Amino acid sequence: MPVVTVAGLSKSYGPVKAVDDVSFAVEAGDVFGLLGPNGSGKTTTLACLLGLLRFDAGTIEVLGRPAAAIERTAGEVAVVFDSATLVDGLTCRQNLEYARQLLGHEGGRPGDDALRLTGIEGLADRRAGRLSLGQRRRLSIARALIGRPRLVVLDEPLSGLDTVGVRAMLELFSALQREGLTLILSSHRLHEMETVVNRVAVLLRGRLVANAPLDELLQGGRPRLRVRAAPGDVADGVLAGLVGRAGYERRPGTGGGDEFVLAPSDADPAALNQALVGAGCAVSALVPERITLQSAFESLLDGDGHGGGGGGGAGSGGAEVPP
Repeated sequence: MPVVTVAGLSKSYGPVKAVDDVSFAVEAGDVFGLLGPNGSGKTTTLACLLGLLRFDAGTIEVLGRPAAAIERTAGEVAVVFDSATLVDGLTCRQNLEYARQLLGHEGGRPGDDALRLTGIEGLADRRAGRLSLGQRRRLSIARALIGRPRLVVLDEPLSGLDTVGVRAMLELFSALQREGLTLILSSHRLHEMETVVNRVAVLLRGRLVANAPLDELLQGGRPRLRVRAAPGDVADGVLAGLVGRAGYERRPGTGGGDEFVLAPSDADPAALNQALVGAGCAVSALVPERITLQSAFESLLDGDGHGGGGGGGAGSGGAEVPP
């Protein structure tokens, strides 16, 4: 049984539909990415999932319970929002013990174990007010772990972190997965999320535009091929015979040479090159391009009719969804 099931979720604020017929499932052990630009409906979806917001239509179950009765999960669900609830005047260890008493987590994970798991055991006696942003984020996660949850939900966990902090946080997510936890990560940071999630749901203007294992969304990691050859009509005929016209996109070039973008397939680049040259084509480029989460999102954006504007293509270093 999935840890989380969302089916047909819709939520409006007056005339504005924030979430429109969204469905997805999170399996035990997933690092699940709830991804999309700011304003796409991620936070509303999380609020509904956590029983913090009433929704207009659909059903949500968390650990077999309706979202409206999430309190019955008895500490099995932990939440870390972007703004951490910490007491600056208390040390890290004291913050955890205070949270344990406040939340009734007696018998849960020892505080020092939570600090060790999040990599800040050396800061146990430092006051929370003296921590960096990344250290505060780790302490917030440690605070969430003291109840020994099965599911941890993190809203924009990479927000405001520098490169070192982001890398450390991604390593922490992998460590938590190895501990057997299921994670839901809400974020607009596609480049970084690609390195840690195994399944994604992508929201755009409140609607679900992708819901798939990451490997499936990225075409199993197989590259697409970008080919430039002349004359274009001859190259077009060769490629149509090899991969079928549905297997590539032709883009007119200059000087009689056109560009062809082949969808990910098992086609052998060397064999393609040999066939083109054998037909009398001059091949000026044959470049494999790995599909990234960023480029996959841009394809979804174009397919949804909201394309336009500059953006990195496949293999680009773009790290964030455009707002």
